[in-house]
Amino acid sequence: MGDEPALKAEHVGVAWAALALALALALPAAAGNGEAVKHALVRVTKIDGRITEKSLPLEKATDRVYRLKIPIKDITRDINTIDIIYADASACKGEAGYFVVSTGVLGTFREDKGRLEERRNPMPIFGMKTPRGAFVGIVKGLKYEFKTVVDVTHGVYTIFPRFLIKEMVFDPYEDLVIDFHALEENDANYSGMASAYRAYQLGRGEVTPLRERVKGNPQLAYSADTMFVRVKHGIKINKLKIEHQTSSNEPPVTVFKSFDDLMKIMKGLKALGVEKVEMCSVGWNSGGFDGRFPTLFPVEPAFGGAAKLREAIACAHGLGYQIVCHVCNTDFYTVSDRYDEYNVAKRSDGSLHKHGVLAGGRAYYPCFQQVDNVYIDDDYKGLADLGFKGTHHIDVTSCITPYPCFDPKHPCNRQQTADYMNQIGEKARRTFGGFGSEGPCDHVARTLDYALYVTAYPKWLGTPNPLIDRLIPLWQIAYHGIILSNPYYSTIDYNYPRESGDKPHTSLTQTTRRLKLYEFGGRPTFYFNPYTDLKPIKEAYDEYQPMKHLQYEFMDFHDEIAKDVFLTRYSDGSEVVSNYSGKAFRYKGRTIQAMDYKLIKPRFLGLF
Repeated sequence: MGDEPALKAEHVGVAWAALALALALALPAAAGNGEAVKHALVRVTKIDGRITEKSLPLEKATDRVYRLKIPIKDITRDINTIDIIYADASACKGEAGYFVVSTGVLGTFREDKGRLEERRNPMPIFGMKTPRGAFVGIVKGLKYEFKTVVDVTHGVYTIFPRFLIKEMVFDPYEDLVIDFHALEENDANYSGMASAYRAYQLGRGEVTPLRERVKGNPQLAYSADTMFVRVKHGIKINKLKIEHQTSSNEPPVTVFKSFDDLMKIMKGLKALGVEKVEMCSVGWNSGGFDGRFPTLFPVEPAFGGAAKLREAIACAHGLGYQIVCHVCNTDFYTVSDRYDEYNVAKRSDGSLHKHGVLAGGRAYYPCFQQVDNVYIDDDYKGLADLGFKGTHHIDVTSCITPYPCFDPKHPCNRQQTADYMNQIGEKARRTFGGFGSEGPCDHVARTLDYALYVTAYPKWLGTPNPLIDRLIPLWQIAYHGIILSNPYYSTIDYNYPRESGDKPHTSLTQTTRRLKLYEFGGRPTFYFNPYTDLKPIKEAYDEYQPMKHLQYEFMDFHDEIAKDVFLTRYSDGSEVVSNYSGKAFRYKGRTIQAMDYKLIKPRFLGLF
């Protein structure tokens, strides 16, 4: 990739819009068999600033699937970035259609200029629908090494992946591969984009439908049948932001809910008629929530200690409830008696990979090779001995994309980190029956059973951008029926009254939280409330009963079918119509009231 003519950087921006549009509108060349040949522009920026561009024909992998492949040998150390611009990945302002990014954001073509960049790709896909057709790009090689870019210049939209070769530091560990799926007719939309990715994941055995995984796994079957209720016991209030805590300066644990309180909550739910629920004990560990990781034991005495926690676990089981606990593998604190700097992930300059100052002090990212090899087996032995069973909850792991470790004694590229994260997920499944985590990032889709929330946009993960119109259930179309989930951070505690505002937990109103939960096929989840009033959980339990069977179905279609009215269709033929408008809406002989939703079961379809 070094013999193409070089361009000066200042010339590229001027020509970019014209080049992108030319690619999109050009008549494709014909192959020897008469079929059109698809092309992509490969734009390479060297570390010294030189830029080369070359249009390459794509290999026809299967019917309507076109592949671009750059071998490892051509991804050299002098490269900064590689952009791949598919010939159909451009549109003009005013054209019908939209672009889609894997965070679930959709934007129509209405701006003259702008830019959106996304480094955190929950899925390695991107797509566009224009009057000329629709496609989804699936990054299959170096899928953790790119950011998605939407560029708008002079009214021309272009979406493309930018591979961050210099940022890898390591030599490339696999070929760069992208498959572009041309979507036609009823599949030429974002539902078709996500469905194509789901088919890819299922076809290669990366994921297995929930319906199959629950066979022989009563814990996972229980999770699929129930809501998720998390009880946070307490935390050290680190007001002074003490980075390195010791016995002399460590803040005391503030108790929110003791283990006795946990038992009271569970008994209260049972008395109200909540027959089944999966409970999660959060912050039960030494030092409370984010207190002294990687140290878990002894169980925090301020909440009642190990004996009382065992009593609470036995209480849950006696009530017919499943109970799991919350841990975190991504925060290591120096206050921990298990902290070892050797096990901390290193940056490329050899420094420790650190992030925020939390309850336990300065948090350091560990190398996941070390997490798996040094800590997990002992942790799981202790947790299993306490009696936890169910969808074991590991904070953060699925909310971030895998990061590297550059320690020469235990190096891990991003793919290797993902592999170790999945090994931990597999151990959780074997030990407890399931693995849940915080977010949707699908490097652990192979082992993930539940995502606490899919998005916190636009108040936390992701920021508002004028190019974005709305959020769509792209992830749910790919993974509903495979991984349980709650759609928004704000749909946690969806039916508890609270103010609306600019925080992740308050970004929707109480009414829209309810609609969004069921429009996006969510599992009701509770966490951020004191549980002084349990009646909303019973009301949610009753509302969920006629909906919960859908957790086993794929989400096959979603779209806005009228202004502020959305249709969600499942693989069994069930449909959910969500009406956010101010007036009643008629659909197939049924009336959906304003600010309400309705499930239309398959037996009603086609009768009206």
